Amino acid sequence: MSAKIFLSKLKESSISVLPITFLIILLVFLLVENPLQLILQILLCSIILIIGISFFSLGADSSMIELGGSVGTTFSKSKKLAFVVICALLIGFIITFAEPDLMVLAKQVVDFSSLDSIWIFISVVSLGVGILLILGILRIIYNIKLSILLTILYSIVFILSFIIPNQFVFISFDSGSVTTGPVSVPFLISFGLGLSAVKKSKKDEDTNFGLISLCSVGPLITVMILSLFLDTTGNITNETITQNASMLEQLLLTFKDCLLDVLIILVPILTLFTIFQIFSFKYPKTKIIRMCFGFFMTYIGISLFLTGVEFCYLPLGKLIGESLSQLSHNWIAVPIGFIVGAFAIIAEPSLHVLKKQVEDITNNAIKQKVITITVSLGVALAVGISIISALFPFNLLYVLLPVYVISILLAYFNSEIFTSIAFDSGGVATGTMAVSFILPMVTGLSQAKNGFGAIALVACFPILIVQILGFIYRIKVYKIENLQISNQLKKNYVIEFDYEKNYSPSKTKPDSIIEFDYIKGVK
Repeated sequence: MSAKIFLSKLKESSISVLPITFLIILLVFLLVENPLQLILQILLCSIILIIGISFFSLGADSSMIELGGSVGTTFSKSKKLAFVVICALLIGFIITFAEPDLMVLAKQVVDFSSLDSIWIFISVVSLGVGILLILGILRIIYNIKLSILLTILYSIVFILSFIIPNQFVFISFDSGSVTTGPVSVPFLISFGLGLSAVKKSKKDEDTNFGLISLCSVGPLITVMILSLFLDTTGNITNETITQNASMLEQLLLTFKDCLLDVLIILVPILTLFTIFQIFSFKYPKTKIIRMCFGFFMTYIGISLFLTGVEFCYLPLGKLIGESLSQLSHNWIAVPIGFIVGAFAIIAEPSLHVLKKQVEDITNNAIKQKVITITVSLGVALAVGISIISALFPFNLLYVLLPVYVISILLAYFNSEIFTSIAFDSGGVATGTMAVSFILPMVTGLSQAKNGFGAIALVACFPILIVQILGFIYRIKVYKIENLQISNQLKKNYVIEFDYEKNYSPSKTKPDSIIEFDYIKGVK
């Protein structure tokens, strides 16, 4: 690992974390009495987050991405469908089980339900991803249209949403959103590319995208089924930041717990790597050492990330939400949430990947700046609506249902690849700050101390916006093609000439219809 690469990762993670950090400091300064110790704690946790994300990013490049591509290539060479199906189920389960954002959400879900353990919730979500990963692989193998699959799957989701307890509707949508996190996304992208490596035709290239969007639907269904056996009467913990105890002691204790939790979730991935290395990969010793070092960096990075989140951002989000709810003019939380949403997504590293993808496939017709503005406005609008729902309760299905219906309808008019990127983009917005700060803030604002549904809104609006951009691009292409056809007709205008006036009798009689340049007026 070179110092240059590490500094590059450090810069990238700093750009991601610092803007929202300074906004949080401003809110604490305005809303909390004696904010000095809290501000110092925020700065300390932000540094921990930056270092953690940098370590994780370095580790994922040489471990998770490498592993995903190799497993996908192995699957593409296998002719045994049963082997592929079983392995896909296990891989989807293991990769999601290791998702740090999912663990953050699970700890909040346990407080609002009769679940006794976060591992039950994490296992059910991971099972949903594994099942849908099977469907995603079958789609790539048999070239099934993504729009048809999304229509069927979301129809099942919305039918179930009217059957299960209302509380779990939004928990289910949130669980689907957090599965597209820092562990699963690099693995699934490289896995899909590796699986599609043997595809040759241009038509087949469109199936490289959309794997993430399909996998995120699985948890919606499995968590909804789980909710039929649960109730929502949990022990709500009023977690706040303790200012009397030693900050260092709390920090070290939190880090110790996170090291144990992350070890539990990474052991299955290491087991997967070992099995494939023995029976398939046969990597040389140098590559094994490099990948093992990458897994170690991933382990330390995720542990630091969770430490910063649990020690500061989760309780701080609730504290700010509660402070805003106690104001006489608590409606001011809506524009504040709007600003927080815009800042949270603008610096999200995954957004930069999405912008580049859209600009490339539209041949610069849709600029990266347009994507940044529209997606940030969409996320800001989603956070604003979530806060309105927290202050003045209404059913968020009235927002989620039409957004997804319109997005799926647009899928039948957009190109397959644009639809795939649009639904994959739902995971772009649900990054670190959505789970660790925005959700707790909305929870603190809520009269029922329940902010579930906020992440679902943040995930669905980018889908709609990118689909709309795709539709606009399709119209632009249609107009340009028609204009080119019109110009071509003008340049190749066909007329009939009178043979006797234009040609001498000695020449061979030409065809009665010849090409004539309409613009220059010459033959």
